Amino acid sequence: MTRIHIAADHGGYQLGRILADRAAASGFDVVWHGSDEPDPGDDYPIYAVRVGQATVTDQDAGLDAFAVLVVEEALAGVVAANKVNGARAVTTTSPRAAMGARAVVDANVLVLEGIAYPESAWLNLYAFVTSPMEQTVERGRQILQIEEFENAGTIEGWAVQLEPEQILRTFE
Repeated sequence: MTRIHIAADHGGYQLGRILADRAAASGFDVVWHGSDEPDPGDDYPIYAVRVGQATVTDQDAGLDAFAVLVVEEALAGVVAANKVNGARAVTTTSPRAAMGARAVVDANVLVLEGIAYPESAWLNLYAFVTSPMEQTVERGRQILQIEEFENAGTIEGWAVQLEPEQILRTFE
């Protein structure tokens, strides 16, 4: 079962709760990381870090897990969530973009603005958590390069070793 870690600041609280309820009703394992009531004085970085860390921890344990963060300013939430080692946060404007974010960069944190229409937000969330990453050598290599820089501060390619049969031969 897919687990979805959800949190929201004051600007996304209402939509965050709607999405959490809908995801739970659709059979997802939902973990709420936000406050119990809207708090006009809360700060989005706390929630971004909570859902990012929870998702990375679950994924490292082999669980199918994602995060959804609903905040007043989505781009700010993306920046904050991407500070978590292993989090790849994006914001999307359509289900197609959500599927692309999963396919291309194996995104694991979806950040939405609290003013989004609930149905539109749900369609983005559902597309995001049900879409796979492209299982190609190229995509895997690119994700490993991102992780290598995140962990070592370089992209030397040491993490990627291809077998001879995986290399396209065009000179024969």
